Amino acid sequence: MDRRVSETGLQREIAAVLEQRHDAPLVTVLGRRGRHRTLSGAELAARAVEMQALWDRCLGEGPHVLMVALPAGEEFLVALVATLLGGGTLVPVAPPRAADPPGRLARMARTCGARAVLCTTNNRAMVEQQLAGGSAERSGAPACPVLAVDDPVPVREVFAAGEPCVFPVIQHTSGSTRFPKAVPVTADQIRHNCGLIRSLWGMNADSVMVNWLPHYHDMGLMGCILYPLLSGAHSVQMSPFDMIRRPAAWLEAISEWRGTISGGPTFAFLECLNRISEEEAHGLDLSSWERAFCGAEPVPSGLPARFHQRFAGNGLAREAVFACYGMAECTLFAAGEAGPVRGRDTVPEPWAGFEGCLLSGETRGHIRIADPQTGQALPDGTTGEIWLTGPSVCERYLGRDAGETEDFATDPDGTRWLRTGDLGGISGAYLHITGRAKDVIIVNGRNVASAEVEWLAAREHGDLSPSGAAAFAGAGSKPGHAELLIELRAGAAPMDEPASLAARIRKAVAASCGVRLDRIALLPRGTLPRTSSGKIRRQQVAHDLASLHGAAICLDTAQVAEAVS
Repeated sequence: MDRRVSETGLQREIAAVLEQRHDAPLVTVLGRRGRHRTLSGAELAARAVEMQALWDRCLGEGPHVLMVALPAGEEFLVALVATLLGGGTLVPVAPPRAADPPGRLARMARTCGARAVLCTTNNRAMVEQQLAGGSAERSGAPACPVLAVDDPVPVREVFAAGEPCVFPVIQHTSGSTRFPKAVPVTADQIRHNCGLIRSLWGMNADSVMVNWLPHYHDMGLMGCILYPLLSGAHSVQMSPFDMIRRPAAWLEAISEWRGTISGGPTFAFLECLNRISEEEAHGLDLSSWERAFCGAEPVPSGLPARFHQRFAGNGLAREAVFACYGMAECTLFAAGEAGPVRGRDTVPEPWAGFEGCLLSGETRGHIRIADPQTGQALPDGTTGEIWLTGPSVCERYLGRDAGETEDFATDPDGTRWLRTGDLGGISGAYLHITGRAKDVIIVNGRNVASAEVEWLAAREHGDLSPSGAAAFAGAGSKPGHAELLIELRAGAAPMDEPASLAARIRKAVAASCGVRLDRIALLPRGTLPRTSSGKIRRQQVAHDLASLHGAAICLDTAQVAEAVS
């Protein structure tokens, strides 16, 4: 297939939207203290043309593969439109942090064949440091040049040509269990996945997307920036840090801008439940919020209902809040139809703790629950590995053998499946996700998802954070035994009787899923290592166990037994 033909079509679609909303608001970027900047279609197009001209002057004639390490905001949005209109490839990445592994950015740039990394003068030094590391054979040679968009200087270095610009976007996985993988996304995959969102979520030119999610991951980039753009919708973009600092800011933006679609991971909904005061909630009008999607990690059973109950008085409809499922390798969306809450059959016991994602006819046909060892399709009601196929699924990873069996599997009839590494099962019309295949604890031959243990533990005290926890079988653990590290919520008061709490957690977890917790540690918020999308790196937690316990409040089994005896 000639992907150039598909990309040209994508360019035309974006250009058509910019023209259709020539004088109408297309993107609004929220700033601090109520400030905002709104760009019409004509203004966004003009800014994109200016940025393309800048790149031509500084990097040579394009199109280029450009890695973008910009903060959330106007410059990134213009860079996205400029890249797509110009037929280039955009590779969004999180601006580097001091805690990142050395050479992380260099490895990503070389894998993608980046011509340059776009950044700002504020983070240029960190970007350059990252690009010069991670390759002993290159003796510290930078992976590619750096271009600061607020202080552009022509790049004179000559670098070997990388991957041709055959993909509009290259996304990276979150890297929760290994180094982030580069996922090349075609124009046709973008079109198909956007079509699913339009048909199943009702996204259209009348929609208003309110987004706080990071622009360098699939849910924020595709679902909350690119798909609204392709649909001709008005999107309101805010900084992720504003939501993290004050969750009420998210709902206030929905209320003020009459947002119709907005969502995020499980932790965001929990933050709203736990950190938005009655005073902050007073006056919110959430009656416009038609699609409150919750995904990116297993959704605990009852969370959508709790969220609705908390904000029903603000006009939020019950059917607005729903669970969904997707990943970068599927462009974005795989399951989770929006619409009226339907009656459910009895949910099998293994998934009673997790909310289901409603399946449509098309999404059901693109999902297989497979035996991870044999690849055999398992019947509904049983747990297995989730496999995906269909027009939205990527063909390969960059820098990896296209035929690697650990990532993909092919049926005798030629159907190619992506092995997601996620565990779950289907009950009636719902897909239930329980966790990662590598994040399980084996109890009497049965796999118990780490997430299940973490959620059970967090239920024992309101100051425990289920989305800030790691349960795993430690080195040398007996079968069915595990360790648990769990963070306290922001602003939590000191624990009066941590040993008593640990005893209750051990009893509840053992009674519900049979896992025996040998050691429980309560940690300050933000202690556990996370991916750039906020997911806990459980395997790294297990590796760094000794240092993490140095920050803990308590408690191993012997201490608990002594404290409560």
